[in-house]
Amino acid sequence: AEGLLVGRELGSATVGLVGMSPAAQPLSQLLASFGTRVVGYDPALHASDPLWARWLVEPVSLRELMEQSDGVCVMLSYFTRYHGLLGERYLAFCKSNQVLVSLAPTSLFDEGTLADVLGSGRMAAAWFDSLEPGLLAPGRPLHQLDTLQVTPRVASTTRESRVRAAWDVARRIDTLLTPAPTPIKSGAGH
Repeated sequence: AEGLLVGRELGSATVGLVGMSPAAQPLSQLLASFGTRVVGYDPALHASDPLWARWLVEPVSLRELMEQSDGVCVMLSYFTRYHGLLGERYLAFCKSNQVLVSLAPTSLFDEGTLADVLGSGRMAAAWFDSLEPGLLAPGRPLHQLDTLQVTPRVASTTRESRVRAAWDVARRIDTLLTPAPTPIKSGAGH
């Protein structure tokens, strides 16, 4: 009514972390300092493990994480048993307008389902640190999706780079969650 743009901020968002890698700790602490609700899932870590509380992350199932999170950061290490883990069974239930940032190998994703949720607009955007060769080739499901961004070398191996990556991921999630300015309509008598 006052012509002000009110966007979503991290303080009112839920961010899901898939994989409790070393980068998850500084990211969860950073997000918590903004008042963000941080939920997490790791198939190798039981929900009763004290690591969740130490890292300020609420353990949930992967489906709950996808249904509740405004933003998702995937940092899960790849093992062959996780191939295609993020597919129809979970991605299809993503929260409307969700954003995804992945520092993990793309083999964790089912490319057809990812293309479906991005192409339908259900998922607002996905940012990947890298993609396996050929995934963007003509004829592949992810070819020419403008909501898919590849930003190489976000992830790295030093402690400092993990902290920088956590900040970068938080900034990207914040940028993607903030809606574009809406033009103010002028009308007679205003």
